[in-house]
Amino acid sequence: MVVIAVPSNGDGGLSEMMNSRFGRCPSFTLVTVENGEIIAVKTVPNPGQRDMGSAGIHAAEIIGSNNSNVLIAGLIGPNAAKTLEPLNVKVFHAPDQNKTIKQIIEQYVQGELEELKGPNIGAQKGGYDD
Repeated sequence: MVVIAVPSNGDGGLSEMMNSRFGRCPSFTLVTVENGEIIAVKTVPNPGQRDMGSAGIHAAEIIGSNNSNVLIAGLIGPNAAKTLEPLNVKVFHAPDQNKTIKQIIEQYVQGELEELKGPNIGAQKGGYDD
């Protein structure tokens, strides 16, 4: 069993679109997958989305506190990556974020997403305009 966190637009959920910005997304959709099947879905708001700094760190803490062991993201900065590492959260890159959360989860289950071994964007130093 794996609990997968995906940064989401809006309130989250399987039909919502993925948000490319990990620390600045409005919510996270947490999807429990067992034997390739979705068995549970939970949404969690991201109160740090408008923080002037440390949004990635705060988002990583949310992922850890919700027992996720996989994160699928478009962009992940160095502070978030550093915070996720001791939590043993594997990070996968979704190169095409123009998909629903359900489509992203299906790509993960089918082994189509690449695991990231570190950040894929530089530190943002606050600011929340896309």
